[in-house]
Order: sequence, then C-alpha cells, then structure tokens
Amino acid sequence: MTLAEIIARMTKPEITARLAEIKGQLEKRDAAELDAEALAALNEESDLLLERLGLLDQQEQRAARLQRINAGLESGTTLHTFPAANAPESAASRQAADADPAAAPEYRTAWLKYIRGVELTDAEKRAFSNVPGAGAEVIPTQTANEIISRIKTIAPILGEVTLLHVRGAVKFAVEGERSLAEIHAENANITSAAAPLTTVSLSGFEIVKLVQISGTVMNMSIPAFEQWIVTMLSESLAWSIENLLINGTGANQPKGVDKANTWGVNNSVTVGAAASLTAANVQTLIGLLNSGYDRNAKFAMSKRTLFTDFMPLQDNSKNHIVTVQNNNYFVYGYPVLLSDYVAVHTAYLGDMKKIVANLSESVNVKSAYDINTNSYKYSGVAQFDSTPAIGDAFVKLAKGGA
Repeated sequence: MTLAEIIARMTKPEITARLAEIKGQLEKRDAAELDAEALAALNEESDLLLERLGLLDQQEQRAARLQRINAGLESGTTLHTFPAANAPESAASRQAADADPAAAPEYRTAWLKYIRGVELTDAEKRAFSNVPGAGAEVIPTQTANEIISRIKTIAPILGEVTLLHVRGAVKFAVEGERSLAEIHAENANITSAAAPLTTVSLSGFEIVKLVQISGTVMNMSIPAFEQWIVTMLSESLAWSIENLLINGTGANQPKGVDKANTWGVNNSVTVGAAASLTAANVQTLIGLLNSGYDRNAKFAMSKRTLFTDFMPLQDNSKNHIVTVQNNNYFVYGYPVLLSDYVAVHTAYLGDMKKIVANLSESVNVKSAYDINTNSYKYSGVAQFDSTPAIGDAFVKLAKGGA
C-alpha cells in the first residue's frame, strides 16, 4: 500500500497527531543532521497529510452547509445570500449565473453602472448583452433579493400573513375552521365532510416609488450606490405595502384587514367618541372572535393607541391588562403588532395568517436623467396584492368617529 493510500484511510485526529510528530522531528536540534532523502520523505508525507486534512475540512463544511440548507427548507425559511459587488467569483456563483444571467457578478456591476450612466468595461458589456431585455428592465438577482428581504424586515406584518412569491395571477386555498370528526356506526357508510377551504384569487397591482439624487451619484462607489438605492426603495415600498395590508380597499388595489368584514355588532365594538376604552370593551371584543381563530390571534394597532388607550387599563384586581416581555407587548396574552397605518383609537384582533398576499420576487427599477436639476431619478416597481380570505377571522375595536 502506498503512502498516499495509507493517508487516505487516516482520520482527522490521526492526521493531526502525525503532523505534530513530523513538526517535532523537524524542530529537534539534530534536524539539520537529517539526510536529504529523509527530509524529502518528511516533506512529501507532510504535504499529503495537509492535503488530506484540507479535504476533510471541506467535507465537514459542506455537510454543515447542507444541514443548514435542509433545516431551512424544512422550516419553510427562505435563504438569501448577498455577496459583495466586488467579491471573488466562485464556481457555484458561476454555475448560478449560467442558469440565471441576471445573477452574474459582472451583470450586477454593469447594471449598477448603467443606471447611473457610467461607462462599462468590456466584460460588463458582454454580461449585459447576455440578459434578454436588459437595460433598466432586468434588475440583478442579488439586488432584487436584497430589496425583498429588506421590505420584509421593515414591514414585519408581512411575516404574519400568508405570503406567496408568484409571478402574475395566483389562486390559493385557505383553510377555515376545521369540521369535527363524527361518530361512526359500525358497517354504516361514511360520508365525507365538506372541506372548510376558501379559494382566493390574487392578481398584481403596481406599487411605485420615485426617488431622486443629485449628479454626485456618478462619484459613488458601486457598493455605496447599491446600498443607497436598496435602502431608499425598500423602505418606501415596505411602507406602502404595510398600509395596503391594513387599509387597502380592494377596489383597484389590494384589500386590507379593515375591509375584511362589514363591521357591525357581531364582529366589532364601538366606543363612544367622548368615552374612554374600558377592560369590558376589550373583553367583549375578544369574546366576538370565533374560538377557531383564537390560537393564532394577534392585535394590530398603532403605538399611540397602545399607550393612550390600552396601557391605562386594569382589571378588578388592579392587574395590568397590557404586559411587556422583552420589548414585546401583549393584551390579555395576545401579541400586539404595532403599525402606524392603523388608525388612532382603532385596533384589530384576528388570525393574520388568514390574510393571503402575493409579492413577486422581481422588483423593477427604472432610471432617467433630469437635465433641469442635474439629478437622476429612480423608480422602484413591485407587484403586490392581498386579501383577507376569511372575514370571520377578524374583529375590530374603534372609537366613534375614529
């Protein structure tokens, strides 16, 4: 058996121990007395050991990476990677770029230069020509993913709804309250219960934000410019989406939770305009929510409503109705989602997962130079739609006139 074959069978601890022995031999005072043949043998052996150790390290890293990916897929987590614009290109990134030309690092830098009117290198021009309909029409994959990721961070209510990422129109079935299992008489026919599913249809409405920056954009580095445009567009688009999830009318726009029902005595509580919110009002509201939706129910309200209407409340035992845990607020144990787009003195309670939304993964950015102001204008366009699939999953509390 050759030395290489022997080392190929060695474990990582064995390799480490052998390398330590070789190191000790070379550090001895009489190492200089080693003949050329012995020294060459030690050098060859150490090279083979180090090569094998590197392969074992790569295998461990690959196994750990696959474990993380599998865990992410099993939990339904979307994994995003955003390499730096000037990061060295790996074989994996080149393979991804071959499948998706808009993911090529050269296209990313080319696109970020193009929308600023900066001259492209020959490599960037080739990458630009590889993407059909490029120009300002096709945003680089990493940049688009980063915008989507930041939108979700800025508008956390997106993480509470059932969020899809599908291009164009989509139909989706949402489960309502489960029907009960029935007692079966022996030998009798079994009749299937009606499936409590509600099908919703979503299209796509354009949400557009225009931002403007002076001609100094020409002097910005590529990473700095990308960070600026991603931050500006993602913040504006996220606020628009959050507002629509709350207040969208459903008439030529997405529908929000405020239009989940026609509000009345069976699904809402109204407090007099001159009156103050009471614990009894909140208790009545909670009682209106069907118990089938209670497990995942959360409150949605503005920070002002929380602190001016809910915080002062106490029960008969002088216990606070609103509690705080690690900067998270709870009303009678129900988590509170804070949004500035919920009207003041108004609150909703319900299962947010019964709101179905579709946010296309593609975000388009278009640019134009304004000669009158020596500035560049950039418009970000996202396709979004939403609707509460089951109106009974929500109840509303509001002051009169609010």
